[in-house]
Amino acid sequence: MKIKVLIADDIKETRDIIKKILLLEDEFEIVGEACDGEETLRLIPKLKPDVVLMDINMPVLNGLEATERITKLYPNVIVIIMSVQGESEYLKKAMFYGAKEYIIKPFNYESLIETIKVTYERYKDILSKLNVEEEIRDGKIVTFFSSKGGVGKTVLAVNSAVEFSKTKKTILIDMDLMFGDVSLMVDGANHKTILDTIDDEQLDSYNSLKPYIFGYKENLDILFAPKKPESAEYIGKDSVEKIFKIIKRHYDLIIVDTGINFNDTTLYVLDNSDYILLISTMDIISLKNTKLGLSVMKSLGYDNKKVKIVINRFNTDYGINKGDVEDVFKENIFASIPDDEKTVLPSINNGKPFMDNNKLIKSKLAKAIETLCKTLEV
Repeated sequence: MKIKVLIADDIKETRDIIKKILLLEDEFEIVGEACDGEETLRLIPKLKPDVVLMDINMPVLNGLEATERITKLYPNVIVIIMSVQGESEYLKKAMFYGAKEYIIKPFNYESLIETIKVTYERYKDILSKLNVEEEIRDGKIVTFFSSKGGVGKTVLAVNSAVEFSKTKKTILIDMDLMFGDVSLMVDGANHKTILDTIDDEQLDSYNSLKPYIFGYKENLDILFAPKKPESAEYIGKDSVEKIFKIIKRHYDLIIVDTGINFNDTTLYVLDNSDYILLISTMDIISLKNTKLGLSVMKSLGYDNKKVKIVINRFNTDYGINKGDVEDVFKENIFASIPDDEKTVLPSINNGKPFMDNNKLIKSKLAKAIETLCKTLEV
């Protein structure tokens, strides 16, 4: 089995020399080249190298900064730093940032080959035992949003997440940072929250984030909202962005339950969502607020391929029928979820989603959730 090498150096001539040397040996496979640290980080999940030969001085993102991020994000990748500086100070700095070895330029054939082989042999068994994801994913984001409280948005988000997790590795993120209720609906109120990850500064890698994620069941994890409304002010867009970038790499699907607002963190989630399910009920106030919310989304450039209207608690006994609703929006209704308080309320009070109850999965409500999830192309 060949050692897969990614060469990262901003000087093309240096990359060409390294390629010529390595191609003389059968043990190596050159999987790619990068001219700066950021490009290196983009290429690693696609090329999956065993070893990165990393120049210490590069534009955009230098070799030390890139090495530090690689060590945290891809701990099974071996980084060997290359530099014209031979002082021990640089060697110590490289090791501090996570490099496994250091080689001085200009290097000869023997020293380069020997350094890569010896370093790979020394670390390959250790690194293979690390708890690293076998597959780097690029999760799609489905966000549940409403312009008015009390429409059952969280119930739909939680139960849809349960349904999706039957076929996809799924995480549910409660982004209603002031009044999130997801933890109560899955009996996880005592678990850590998104605020704890930020307070503890654990936003560097999935491994550092994992202790804060609630494992509800196989294939479904949950990240809870803070326990107190005032905590929301300590959670900024930058922190949310870091969390989502990590999460996307480790799940097939990210279900988000948002707050009823258009603040910076909500807008970040909406902008990056593949689908937004805009939830309404069949009362005139909810329909009015949903129409206003839809208008805002159109102004943000979201089209009807991205924004899907879902009517929850669908019931024509209250004086409004489906035709009336369609007249309000002039849009196709993506899904209608039947009114069924006898199923929903006990599931909330017991902290057990109804989609996880074998006695209820044949109900009209459960079938409607199942259809909604199947209809979305995720």
